This record gives sequence, C-alpha cells and structure tokens, in this order.
Amino acid sequence: MGAVAGNRWARKEDERWAASFKLRFVSEFHPPKGLVEQVLSEVHEVVTETGRPARDLFGEPQAYAAGVAADRADEMAVNGQDLGGDMPGERFTKALTLAGFGALVVSTVCWARDGVWGEASPASLGGVGALTAGIVAGCLVGALRSAGRVQAARACVGVAAVAVVLGIVGLAALSRHVLFMLPVPVLWAVSAAVMVGAHKLPDGAADRWFTRQQCEGSEQWMQQLDGLLRGTHGIPAGQAREYVTEVRSHLASVSGVTAQDEFGDVETYAAGLAAGPRRRERALRGKAHLAGVFAAAVVVANIDELRGAEVTSFWFWAGALAVALAVVYAVVQCKDYFQRR
Repeated sequence: MGAVAGNRWARKEDERWAASFKLRFVSEFHPPKGLVEQVLSEVHEVVTETGRPARDLFGEPQAYAAGVAADRADEMAVNGQDLGGDMPGERFTKALTLAGFGALVVSTVCWARDGVWGEASPASLGGVGALTAGIVAGCLVGALRSAGRVQAARACVGVAAVAVVLGIVGLAALSRHVLFMLPVPVLWAVSAAVMVGAHKLPDGAADRWFTRQQCEGSEQWMQQLDGLLRGTHGIPAGQAREYVTEVRSHLASVSGVTAQDEFGDVETYAAGLAAGPRRRERALRGKAHLAGVFAAAVVVANIDELRGAEVTSFWFWAGALAVALAVVYAVVQCKDYFQRR
C-alpha cells in the first residue's frame, strides 16, 4: 500500500494503517470495486491536510472499516455485484480458474506418482468425462446465483450432482481394459490452459453470458426481483417473498402502471432493499456455507487415499494435510459468522 490516488503516505505508520484497513474492509465487507480506493483517498487527504496520524484521526482500522461499511451501506449494494463484490462473469471466471488449478494439481500428483504415461480405459474416460461435466456445471452455479437466476443455479446443482454420481459409477463399473496410453503431461498442459484461459477471459465478456433480458411486464419484473434478492444479495427466501408480496399488493392498489414505472430499474430497487447492516451478516454466512461445501469436497476427494495408503507414505500425509486445512478453514469461517452475526 505505497500509493493511494497517485500519492504516497508520508509516515510508515499511516501506510500500515491503510494496509490493515484495506485488508479488513475487503475481507469482511466485500465492498464494490473503487470504494476502497475512494475511502483511502479521503483518509489520505485529511491526514495530509492535518499532519496528524491516521490512527489518531480515524481510530483503529478494524473499527473504522466497520463504521464505513455501516455509513455507506447504499454504496456497498452496487447494482450487479453480489455479496462478495463480484459480477456474475467474475464469479464464473474465478470458479473456472480454480477448477483449472485443481486439475493442474491432480495432474501433477499423477505425474509424480504414476510416471509420464497413464492408462486410458472406458472406466477412466467415462468417469473423468462425467466428473468434468459436473465441475463445469458447478462453476456455473455461483455465476447464475450472482446474476439472480436462482432456478437455473439449482438446475446446475442437480446436473453437477448427477454427473458426479455417474462419474463415480463409471469409474467403478466400466471396463478397465486399456484402450491406449495417454501422456500425463498432456493433461497437465490442458489443465494449465484452462486455468490461464479462464484468468485471461475478460469479465465483461463473461458477464454477457449471464445477463438477463430487459423485463417485460410486472410479473417478470417481480420474478427477477425475487431472484436478485435471493441470489445476488443473499436474502433468505421467506424475506424475499415478503418483499415481492408487498410490491404485488402495492401494484394491485394502483391502476395503469407497471412495476417498472412505479419502482424503476429492478436491479437498483433490489440493491436498495438489500442495503443495510445485515448485508455483512449475509456475506459471512455465504462464506461459511462455501467453506463447508469446499471442506466436504476435499474430504470426499481424499477419503480413498487416506483409507488405502500406508500411514508412513507421503500421499497419505498430503491428503491428510489437505483435509485438515479445509476443515480448519471451514471451522474458522463458521466461527467468524456466529461471532459477528
């Protein structure tokens, strides 16, 4: 954190304060892009004009981050951005990048453990193909929820679950007769290409894949409001239905106007309803849920290795370490949620 808005902090203690504020503000409150730099620019201006340390003027960085999030709640609920501060396209590219990285790690492990050549059989091809389809569907879930397309996200969850089951069944039931030998470095290269390609994919281009068409009629407007509240802003389904019911009741009391005419742009209206101090709680809850799902996936991925490998082997302890880190991360996120709710 050497420079903010083209300026440098005159004191190291102010630079450390700014770094601590940014870390806490971004990790806990997930502000929209540009807000962190805007707040720090304002702090820098006051510090420069008064000549006093940032800590004396604004207090502890953790407390100031919480205060800024509460005072600027409307800015925190920016149109199109979810609780994590991501647009749908960003959510998809991040998930695909992570999936490519995971495949890269698995390919590297197979390369180191089994050698350069791997056996391709109906079981391995069918199982890996189905699991790959499940992973792609899983990558779409977060992006679709971020776009407010909750039903589509649920459908992708179903597809991913079925694909994983079919992949496991394929690995267990199909023939293991070797069809040909496949160079493991090819899998490594494909995994790396997926990871790099997803990272380089412009988020704006990916956003267009998930963007809804303009609402046509009040019913479609209210359906989109429900999806945005539940998916983009993480509001519980019951509360989202209450908001939609209020809109429906209001429209029934007036005549000759549509929801668009009465309430304006649906994304702006949803962001206004979602703004407030409970936004942070919903963000922490979402992180806890994702951490739990991730921990469960790591446990499932490593359970066979832990059961079959010798306790003294490197692969047993590598799997055990991965499981331990994932479980600890999930516990920390859950504890953070329950402590700060």
